[in-house]
Amino acid sequence: MEIVEELGNNIPDNVIENFSYTNVDNGNISFRLYSKKAENYSQKNETLLTKVVFREYNSKNEIITEGTAAKGLIHTDSDDAELTGSLIIYSAENEAEITADYLYWNDSEKTLTGSDEGHVKLNKDSGTQISGSGFTGDIKLKKFTFDNTVQGKYHYEED
Repeated sequence: MEIVEELGNNIPDNVIENFSYTNVDNGNISFRLYSKKAENYSQKNETLLTKVVFREYNSKNEIITEGTAAKGLIHTDSDDAELTGSLIIYSAENEAEITADYLYWNDSEKTLTGSDEGHVKLNKDSGTQISGSGFTGDIKLKKFTFDNTVQGKYHYEED
């Protein structure tokens, strides 16, 4: 019986090729996600995605954030997500691009976190380029920090 239970945790409940997910709020599309393959593991509360593309929209149906990643792991009980491999996120709202090999999205706190040693690069359209490790981004506060090995250049912008 233990072998069956162990195998059950490692075998997906379902596999969907060319997966598409759309979230609608008040009649407007707020988020879209596409994936080459989605594997759902209900006992683990996880969905594993391969070749991920996502877009966030504002109330005028304009793309405000878009990104790609080689893989994604959605924690279905919290809507938290781990994105890995050639990760690129662009925020039109913040006029900034983030590139990394790993980021963790905490949905309830609206934060992005890199691994302690993982390299994250932030490029603003204004010319600011900062990279380092120990990255945390608070989306609500529009605040980004690096705890380790920070380097780059800052372009001052007057309001």
